Amino acid sequence: MPGDRAPGPVRDRTVPTLLTSIALLGIGMGVYLLALGQLLYQLTGSPQAFALALTLQGAAAVCVLPFSGPLVDALDSRQVHTACSLARAVTVAGLALTGLTRPPGAVALIAAGVVLLAFVDNVQRAALFKYTAWHVGPARRARLNALINVAVQVGALTGMALLGLLLLRTSLAGALLADTVVALAVAALVRGLPATAPEPRGPAAGVLRTALPLALHDWRAMFHRYRGDLAVLGVIVLCAADFVFQSCVSTLVVPLVAEYYGGRGQYVSLLEAVFALGMIASSFFTRHTQRAALLPLWCALQAAAALALGLSAAPVVHLAALLAAGFANLSALTWLLTSLQSRAGDGEKAKMASLRMLSIGVATTALMPLVGHFAGVSLAAGFLATAAVMLAFTVLAAATTAMPRRAPGPTEAATPEPVR
Repeated sequence: MPGDRAPGPVRDRTVPTLLTSIALLGIGMGVYLLALGQLLYQLTGSPQAFALALTLQGAAAVCVLPFSGPLVDALDSRQVHTACSLARAVTVAGLALTGLTRPPGAVALIAAGVVLLAFVDNVQRAALFKYTAWHVGPARRARLNALINVAVQVGALTGMALLGLLLLRTSLAGALLADTVVALAVAALVRGLPATAPEPRGPAAGVLRTALPLALHDWRAMFHRYRGDLAVLGVIVLCAADFVFQSCVSTLVVPLVAEYYGGRGQYVSLLEAVFALGMIASSFFTRHTQRAALLPLWCALQAAAALALGLSAAPVVHLAALLAAGFANLSALTWLLTSLQSRAGDGEKAKMASLRMLSIGVATTALMPLVGHFAGVSLAAGFLATAAVMLAFTVLAAATTAMPRRAPGPTEAATPEPVR
């Protein structure tokens, strides 16, 4: 009888819905990053403005992340993700209005909006990390992490193409409203995601009243658990490498186009799209790329790509370097994310995500001013600084992957099975 029929597996609806929402976020981010970078370049005439915006974004992440992990661990990850999408929609609408009217101090107002978005985005990423860790089986997690990043890149490619179409009808500021619409759609989608397992939660009101004491207690317990495990520390620090490189590419691609391609906006989209295509290509080879021994290679390839972009004026070299860099970037990012998820204890998923994003925030705050400074000297100097940063991460990757892994404790997750 129809009433006796067992329901289908929840994951059949969970994974497609999750990937769709992430692809939509990618569309919004594709529009947002390209439009914001070009808008700041128009307002200031310098790549240093966008580098400063990314630095402020990293600093904001450093401030919020010590509290976002314990907070998300105590709340429902879907509700947190939905609230963050709504907050993003409102904030980006404010950025669009600022860019459209360009009042006195427009750059400062945009910077304030970027900081607020950093708070929202990093809490949202912690919620996504927790949801994936709790509702996706360990054996499927590496593949899903790769697909998540592919969904982001496919969405970003769509967003770049959408920006080109929008600019035929509206301004850069007006195009930012597309991100607002996308954020509202994501909120509606994620709100309906099912829960395949109960999440550990605490009373939300109590968490909010005692945020600082709880955060300090939770972090102290977590640091005690992982004390002496240098491999975990190395993985957390290395999580910053791929995001720093992506930020460098986003910062330098606009002056690259200005110097070699006449400043035409469609070439910014093209070069960013080639980088994204490299990331998408990597997702088809996760069976072969997800090995610890290959991590130093992926970091070194990104350093070599930055070197090639800084020293060559040939379009074919630019395209090849960005394609290879995208492939290496996603390969490293997927391994690091999956490794970190497998090392986190059952009640520490969001806090481990916070450590990852804290690492990204600290590295962005420390390194983007350096890259921005050299980019202000010359385009080649900016890319050479990027190459030097990635070489340092390559050395760290080699040291980290050579360390033996400590056996998991009683509350830590076991290492996932290799992707098949």
